[in-house]
Amino acid sequence: MGKNTFSITIPEKIVEEFHLENEDEVTVSIKDQKIVIEPKKKAPGNQTLSLRWFLIPTTVISLLFLGYLFYTDKTQIALVGAYSIANFVLSFGVLSGVFSFLLFFIKGKRAQVTTKSKDIYWRNFPTILLSFIVILVFALLVFFKVIGLVFIGATFDRYTATLLFFVFVGLVNYFMIYSALSITPAKLTNLLIFVIIGGVLLAMITNKDYQWWQFNFSFLGTIEAKSSWQFNLTLMFSSLLMVALIDGLFVELQKAIPHSKRLTILRVLLTLTALDLGAVGLFPYTETGPFQGVHNQVAGYLVYLIVILIVGIKWLLPNVTKEFLSISYMIAATLVVVVVLFQWTSYLSLTAFELLSFMLAFSWIVLLLQNLQKMAQNINNTFEVKVKLASEKQEEQE
Repeated sequence: MGKNTFSITIPEKIVEEFHLENEDEVTVSIKDQKIVIEPKKKAPGNQTLSLRWFLIPTTVISLLFLGYLFYTDKTQIALVGAYSIANFVLSFGVLSGVFSFLLFFIKGKRAQVTTKSKDIYWRNFPTILLSFIVILVFALLVFFKVIGLVFIGATFDRYTATLLFFVFVGLVNYFMIYSALSITPAKLTNLLIFVIIGGVLLAMITNKDYQWWQFNFSFLGTIEAKSSWQFNLTLMFSSLLMVALIDGLFVELQKAIPHSKRLTILRVLLTLTALDLGAVGLFPYTETGPFQGVHNQVAGYLVYLIVILIVGIKWLLPNVTKEFLSISYMIAATLVVVVVLFQWTSYLSLTAFELLSFMLAFSWIVLLLQNLQKMAQNINNTFEVKVKLASEKQEEQE
């Protein structure tokens, strides 16, 4: 008799998730001291699908671009400027990218391709799509700004311009298709971080008064600041993304822990925090008009909500780790110290106080969302199975 043969029973959820059938072969491997079981016939990965499909919309839009150049009888086209490759990429390229994102997101929802989009709900889709568009346009604007500074006055003939347009639009479509295929709650958190930090930095950079920090951090969103809409829109976008992320996370959590009053209270508090963040941007600071003082009120409510969440997190979140609790209390203690240094000793300026408070509160919210993601994943995608010794009869047949 040879070596013993063992068997395990795979849960039905895994069988349905990977469309396994009787007698299907799987591969078992050891990676980083973990047992990994994978279907032998794997679906094409996100990168493979992105590379496979991005050429179609890119080729179509590039041919239309070339046809337009012949139609307008343009023999030379600038790299950047009013009538340039950059402007066509920012218009037609982004449009084709949005179409690609829509198409593959819908395919994922219909299970026509293997994606994680089934975990993203339609009610949150508009916010997610707008966020990706904002990131795409922002990245293209920065890229072409740098390219314009490096290649000052560069122009190209029709065919070279079309080739460059093809490359840029190809990158846009690849990014949007890959994003639609690989979007997950974890990536939504990264998207939230990028949007809020990128938006705030953009508001700082584009402000006409480079001494804005001598007033206060909120000055970036006031009518006195240049491009204040960027700062306020960042807060509103971040608010919508938080609501979308909270919605998806708690739907998964409440599937595993139904009728939990603690989770419901935590969900309500987090949603109120997200909406309050949006209200800070919706009602910018002003000393006149019907919304006078509203900005300060909603900003104050935001602080109260964060404090309530930190103080109550041990009771509200089941199985919260000691590490997270320790970090939460450290952040709370630091916030108290910051308040004391600002209000009682005047050691900190208003700008320093607002900036430190914002960074600490936002960091804690991100940590909380990451913990909720980890909890949802562990609860819904972790299974206990038993290893059993196969019978001697089974061993002889094998």
